[in-house]
Amino acid sequence: MLESYKVAVVQVTSNARVVNNLTTCRRFIEEAKNAGATLIGLPENFSFMGSESEKKNLIGEIESETFSFLKETSKELQIYLLGGGFPTDAGNGKVFNTATLIGPDGEELFRYHKAHLFNAKVGDGVDYRESNSTESGKKLPNVVETSIGKISSAICYDIRFPELFRELSKQGCEICFLPAAFTVPTGIAHWEVLLRARAIENLMFIIAPGQTGVHDPHGKRKTYGHSMIISPWGEILADAGTEPGFAIAEISLPSIREIRANFPALEHSLFLNSKV
Repeated sequence: MLESYKVAVVQVTSNARVVNNLTTCRRFIEEAKNAGATLIGLPENFSFMGSESEKKNLIGEIESETFSFLKETSKELQIYLLGGGFPTDAGNGKVFNTATLIGPDGEELFRYHKAHLFNAKVGDGVDYRESNSTESGKKLPNVVETSIGKISSAICYDIRFPELFRELSKQGCEICFLPAAFTVPTGIAHWEVLLRARAIENLMFIIAPGQTGVHDPHGKRKTYGHSMIISPWGEILADAGTEPGFAIAEISLPSIREIRANFPALEHSLFLNSKV
């Protein structure tokens, strides 16, 4: 098992043009790989961030092109690659918001359909109603054991539900992705503190690739950026700022095991293993 290695979070400003989005992602993935990254995460909506009507009309194209891109890229570059959220057909006129982890052999290791859907008004002039087009996956993410540790992923709005992350702790998760397209108002107020809280509470690495900038011609849809890599002690190991690109940091699996042994808060919970 590779116990210390570099992780990268890719940050982009995606739009409705799938090919352009994937070309940009590929460039930043290659740059991160050349900087030494073994595990790389892409944000929510990395291959498509357009209108609901465009999404519905293009779903077949988006899904097939995105999967092909992830499998080809991971195999060609010999990396673990997290596709942090893209639409896949739910079979009922809606889509799932899907995250998938692909291994260096190009094979899918993990798939998760976003459970908590973002229906909210946050003061930026947009009425977010993700459930209009997206079906909740309704199931907890799995934890997959790989040659670089025990990995899982939630997606964006899931960060506000700590019980999800505590369940991942019970499954032994060491590295949890949180790909996102966080709004600017909620990003300013909550992004960093929520990421650090989930890392600290569960003594795990949180790897959070995010969208940044303006995503539509009218300038209404804006995201916060600041893709981050957080240590199990809550330290910010990397922050991508607000420009497209990537951030990279080294993580150590022995360090997380040492922290959990020396500070066994998860074992002290009165309710973590309780059936009450």
